[in-house]
Amino acid sequence: MLIVNPAGGGGKTIDLLPDVERKLISLKALPDIRITENPEQATELASQASRCGYKRIAAVGGDGTVNMVAAGLIGTETAMAVIPAGSGNDFFRMLNIKNNLDDICKTAITGEISLFDVGLFNDRPFFNMLGVGFDAQVAMEANKKGKNLGLLSYLLAVYSVLKKYQPYSVKLRIDSLELAQEILLVAVGIGRSTGSGFLLTPQASVDDGKFDVCVARSASRRRIITILPKALKGNHIREPEVTIYRCKQLEIFADQPLPIHYEGETSTTTNGKLSIKMSRRKLKVVSGVKKDK
Repeated sequence: MLIVNPAGGGGKTIDLLPDVERKLISLKALPDIRITENPEQATELASQASRCGYKRIAAVGGDGTVNMVAAGLIGTETAMAVIPAGSGNDFFRMLNIKNNLDDICKTAITGEISLFDVGLFNDRPFFNMLGVGFDAQVAMEANKKGKNLGLLSYLLAVYSVLKKYQPYSVKLRIDSLELAQEILLVAVGIGRSTGSGFLLTPQASVDDGKFDVCVARSASRRRIITILPKALKGNHIREPEVTIYRCKQLEIFADQPLPIHYEGETSTTTNGKLSIKMSRRKLKVVSGVKKDK
């Protein structure tokens, strides 16, 4: 089954769909195409298809579509493939698949199945990256102005948010470690990439049962401008303001609502508290030959 978000990539999915269907048919597959009317429908369709015996379901769209399809498949025997058609496609970057339609479609049918970790924040699932603070504000700004320019959209949003940047005062409980800090951001990674290619947790592994947590302490605007470009290659972790932790559970407390983002979606905590933990259930994902290690 293909679960298609028609709004993905500013309509890119609908333009791409005929080529995807032709390639899958040429590979002796008969795709069952379902076009969603709203994001929540993707979760419902995936769950129903799994119960009906579908072994593989492809999410066709961006990271938000991946999130909604995956939410319906946690802990099931059905594997999720990804046909990327969004602006960031950060989840797809974890799958070790060449970014051309031939390889993408072939892998959707014949690729190996791996078990990926699943995170929960306030009991809602996420599958790649959750961010609090500056990067969440950037995601909100990019969503507001549109993300059709990919990485450039995020860079423009960084510039806009930086002009009004204020640090967040938080308390962190990282497993048993407790910290109180002024932060720029906290990025909680199952995967490595966010914001169309920023490697905030460059050493994260999708199947080690732990989060990689990037804590960037408050810094001047000049230092932020120096540090952020290094995150495109993961070199920011060498800067003194940045620390990487590994944990199974994380709690964040603040005296004010916190902006958060996950898989391209954005939200705000209502009470300044965020509880993040690793789920016991896994997600089956269709990937390339080489696993993400």
